[in-house]
Amino acid sequence: MTLFHRATAPLKALLLPVLLAGNLCLADAAPRTVDWTELMPEEDLQLLMNMPAVDHEGLSDDELMQDTTATTLKSPTSSFEDEVANAIGQAIQAGQSQERTWQDALVSTRVRPELDNTNIRLAGYIVPIDFDDNDVITSFFLVPYFGACIHVPPPPPNQIIYVRYAKGFTLENLYTPFWISGKLKVETIENDMALASYSLDASQLVEYQEGDIPEPQ
Repeated sequence: MTLFHRATAPLKALLLPVLLAGNLCLADAAPRTVDWTELMPEEDLQLLMNMPAVDHEGLSDDELMQDTTATTLKSPTSSFEDEVANAIGQAIQAGQSQERTWQDALVSTRVRPELDNTNIRLAGYIVPIDFDDNDVITSFFLVPYFGACIHVPPPPPNQIIYVRYAKGFTLENLYTPFWISGKLKVETIENDMALASYSLDASQLVEYQEGDIPEPQ
């Protein structure tokens, strides 16, 4: 063994654990795929599970058309989210009581603080906020169902994420859902359109495809 090999052998031994640790850090940096209901505290989720079913019998054909939400984004909670969306208008009008009810949960700003600074991947619909003359969007609300904040009342603040995407992008169709990846933050953002209890600095936007299977968590 040459002097060079003798000198570098201990260095390699020291570097190996560092390199392995670096690889583990890269693996840990992969975004965690989350569902919208994971953004709710358990109490809010349980309250919403007790929400009465929405009665469609008294609605006109026009009202039923407005009440219909897109089903492109399929998930085990899609019908649950639809019921939440349809009942929000009633919740905003409801009076407050000492004991929290499902109506309180529908306008809740409560968050999951343990998700702060977590790298996540979440599928949803885009509501543009900031865009230039060429329709390049640099910030938007991400919501769990189509039409939120535009055609129908917004979801609870803890079901809205304010997303920053400095790179910018153009959106051809509001009906198109996307996978958004980035660092989630517990941060309150409000404008004339809605109130969000979370923000996210997006690193990647990928169009959601029918039949997409969420990546393992």
